[in-house]
Amino acid sequence: MLAKEHEQNIWKYAFASVAVTVSSLGFGRMSYGIIMPFMKENLAMSYKQAGLLATTVSIGYLLMVIFVGLLVTKYGAKKLVIFGTGLVSFGLFMLSFVSGYGWTLFAMLLLGIGTAFTYTPLITILVGWFPRKRGMLIGFLVSGMGLGTLISSALIPFFTTWFGDMGWRYLWFFYGAVSIVSIIIAMIILRDPPIPLLPKETQKRSFWTKVYVNKRVLRVAFIYGLVGFAYLVPQSFLFSYILEVGLTKFQAGQIMAISGIMTIFSGPLWGGVSDRIGRKSALLATLGIGAVSLIIPVIFPVYSGLIVSQFLWGTTIVGMLSLCQALSTEQVHPTYAPVALGYVTFFFAAGQLLGPGIGGWIIDRFEQIPLALIMCSVLLALAFLLTIRMNAHAVDVDVTELEAKPMLKSICMKEISAEEL
Repeated sequence: MLAKEHEQNIWKYAFASVAVTVSSLGFGRMSYGIIMPFMKENLAMSYKQAGLLATTVSIGYLLMVIFVGLLVTKYGAKKLVIFGTGLVSFGLFMLSFVSGYGWTLFAMLLLGIGTAFTYTPLITILVGWFPRKRGMLIGFLVSGMGLGTLISSALIPFFTTWFGDMGWRYLWFFYGAVSIVSIIIAMIILRDPPIPLLPKETQKRSFWTKVYVNKRVLRVAFIYGLVGFAYLVPQSFLFSYILEVGLTKFQAGQIMAISGIMTIFSGPLWGGVSDRIGRKSALLATLGIGAVSLIIPVIFPVYSGLIVSQFLWGTTIVGMLSLCQALSTEQVHPTYAPVALGYVTFFFAAGQLLGPGIGGWIIDRFEQIPLALIMCSVLLALAFLLTIRMNAHAVDVDVTELEAKPMLKSICMKEISAEEL
């Protein structure tokens, strides 16, 4: 049986998916902020140019992520995972050799596009084979970002010590080599899940009707967009706020490190909890705790208050991301799941682009970093209210229970009514 066969392979799939996520999102997207100061100095870039490189990655991701779900339904998820990770690997190798700003910009664009081609198809594979464990497995994927960042933080001092000014180039090359290994792992372990057949009465309905104007999907998209808006503001400005209230750089580093470490465990923790108590209840918990965590530094701007704040923030923020992703795949028939995931991720990416800029404008305008934190807390509270009104019932089909025979899949799918879809 397909179900029994793949239940035995769940940890193999988790390992392969995390390996790809660490390479693509961890190294391809999240590590730039750590390596940037060394690149900036060696390539004689301005802060504006360095910031544009980070924006280019986000733009590449934003432009492609909404189309990836459609491509999954046409070409299959595994091919896109391998293609996307290949683009990321090529971009990483490019960064180790670039000498001009133009080529650096192009390499960063490849990283953004490559990560878009990688992440959504990975979730499609995991949700397709293990629908009842989707929360935990998506949590592992999101944690791959934090793990990649942690690895980068640990390696950059060694590479810059061993290789001097060129250490950042060797580190990018090392990341490219690791990405090649992750491609090989994905090719060996991952398989496309069987795609369940749609009932005849719904086969002619378009993606537009089933996903883009679907009220259930739009609600998740708005919630995910609000989380995306609030996501990077604390990361961008909290360090400065910690110094403003009189703490040392060493204490600030400790406080931020607590958040980073907790994000590695946050995704699987809340994903596993949601598999047991339901996605809606788990998301309400993370949004509520997250909103409170951003108010604590405003009310208690002392070392202990900031420690508690970042512990709670790190424990919940990645959980919010993984739960929104899991929820998006449950609002539609499994055939539409990759399209829905790509669609809601577009809202998240747009929020990420807007959040730090508007947060910075508020800080410049009113000369108060706490106002930006309060703004993020209010946004999460709004997401909390939207989640309360969400229908907890999910449109779900366990495709692992369907045999490979088309006739049996058709019979199983006929049991799903049009109202459920």
